[in-house]
Amino acid sequence: MAKKPSLPTLSFRDLVLGSEAETLRQALEARVRIDELIAERQAAYERIAALETQVEEVLGEAGVFPFPAPPLPPASPPPGGSRTRPTRALTGHPPRAGPQPSSEPGPTQSTGPP
Repeated sequence: MAKKPSLPTLSFRDLVLGSEAETLRQALEARVRIDELIAERQAAYERIAALETQVEEVLGEAGVFPFPAPPLPPASPPPGGSRTRPTRALTGHPPRAGPQPSSEPGPTQSTGPP
């Protein structure tokens, strides 16, 4: 994997004196929008966790319902990290008891041609 090039650290003075006002305005607007989207993403994960908890409450037992895999994967994991299901970790809900989905191929999964 290619090493990320190191970027110079910009001081407040560098930003104020060395940047165009419009560029700084656009950067601020982009950052505000990203922060809004991150908050919306967090709310979506919390909603999913709440729905899964409600399903478990209907059944009266945690870890019994075989939740299907999400239709779309969440954002890419950090480099070197593993993809985990963030809904429980981010919301503070305890993990469900019972078997967890395995990433290993099972009898109905195929890894490709033999």
